Amino acid sequence: MDQDRILDKIKKCLDMAKGKGSNANEAEIALRQAHKLMEAHNLEMGDVLASMACEAKVPAGSDGKPPAWRVRLAQVCCHAFGTQLIICTSWLAPASFLFVGCGAAPELAGYAYQVLERQLQRARKEFLLTQKRCKRSTKVARGDAFAHGWIEAVHAKVDQFAGVDDSIAEAIQAYMAKRHPDVGQFEMKRRKLKARDEVASDAGYVAGKRAQLHHGISLKPVARLTVGV
Repeated sequence: MDQDRILDKIKKCLDMAKGKGSNANEAEIALRQAHKLMEAHNLEMGDVLASMACEAKVPAGSDGKPPAWRVRLAQVCCHAFGTQLIICTSWLAPASFLFVGCGAAPELAGYAYQVLERQLQRARKEFLLTQKRCKRSTKVARGDAFAHGWIEAVHAKVDQFAGVDDSIAEAIQAYMAKRHPDVGQFEMKRRKLKARDEVASDAGYVAGKRAQLHHGISLKPVARLTVGV
């Protein structure tokens, strides 16, 4: 019997052990069976929890380290779907974002990032067309400030229904410990805003409030988020 099937059996036993429909005797038998399977196959509770999580990768949209606004947008999508973010950078390939979570959450978080990133790029481009007679560095700074303001508005929408159960958080932690134990912290470099940049940030916040982001039907274990293209 392969390990995936064994883990499935253990999870079923644990579900039965804590199920409301089981009586005390049935729950005790199911728990003993789960422990017996773990001992027989040299598995720990961390292995069982880790098997409940999965991951999905999407392009970060840039070579090298992604700019701070892209990372913030990915973090907002993680927050919305109860996932954890890993930023993958390499000299050999473009940067990517890895979303770790349970069920369909990683795929949904990745999809949300790609759709929102397209909306943000359009809004940013339209804003920059209004910035006349600026040096390239000034335009980049104002464009980044606009992006951060836009993302702040989207985060405010997401925060109303974000969050996961403790069991999901534990599964993600176990998965990270098992599959990505050496992941380090990513440092985001932020430019200091000048007065005109703050105006750009305010404009981004206003534009971000128009982002097509809708709270769909709530499906356990994560809240569904539907994003307009």
